[in-house]
Amino acid sequence: MAGRQLLLLLRQRAAAGWWRGYSSAGAAEYLHRSIVPTMHYQKSLPRLPVPKLEDTIRRYLNAQKPLLNDDQFRKTEELAHHFEKGIGRELHEQLVAQDNQNKHTSYITGPWFDMYLKAREPVVLNFNAFMSFNPDPKSEYNDQLIRATNMTVSAIRFMKTFRAGYLEPEVFHLNPEKSDTQIFKKIIRFVPSSLSWFGAYMVNAYPLDMSQYFRLFNSTRLPKLNRDELYTDEKAKHLLTCTSQLNNLILMEVKC
Repeated sequence: MAGRQLLLLLRQRAAAGWWRGYSSAGAAEYLHRSIVPTMHYQKSLPRLPVPKLEDTIRRYLNAQKPLLNDDQFRKTEELAHHFEKGIGRELHEQLVAQDNQNKHTSYITGPWFDMYLKAREPVVLNFNAFMSFNPDPKSEYNDQLIRATNMTVSAIRFMKTFRAGYLEPEVFHLNPEKSDTQIFKKIIRFVPSSLSWFGAYMVNAYPLDMSQYFRLFNSTRLPKLNRDELYTDEKAKHLLTCTSQLNNLILMEVKC
């Protein structure tokens, strides 16, 4: 019954235009409406540069030195410099060529995804993120049914805000007095997306990559041989609830 009660409560509150902190369905539809589009900075994000091979060797040796005795370090240093002048040089040239052929992303993207999707360790705890919540300051909102409803509603509002392009772009502000202001946002929104990141950089603000935000919803990891696959179905309109009884799962359709 808990799942059916949750669905009923969701429908009742949607029909009445009641969402926590809002008085109308129109105001509750989105978390906010950013005047700067969500992906405004995405096209101009700087790509991660391929480091120089000699810099990589130097950093590697610096990391090894505290762990090895003098004889071990001399041997490691000899092998590292041999690698740098030999096959390492060839591999570095191949990496640079591959990077030049994939201007849409950074050279580390492929290996980064492989590191996670090829891993055969249990996904739970090792890779999957999770959240925990403190009790609500308002005791009446700690009722499990109301709390589950509020969380569901908030998640849907976040999803709709993102998909509509109204979600505030993720920006790391080093001087928020200048960059995290309405004046700056009103100006930067008119800067072309191909240049907008550099406009933010001029005031010591650093927009962050949001390319994986679309996988926050309707996404899963499909088990495959050797390398798993990330799958997203943005047309899906269902959510799964789990009651206190084990193996009691309820599928509900969400109208949004």
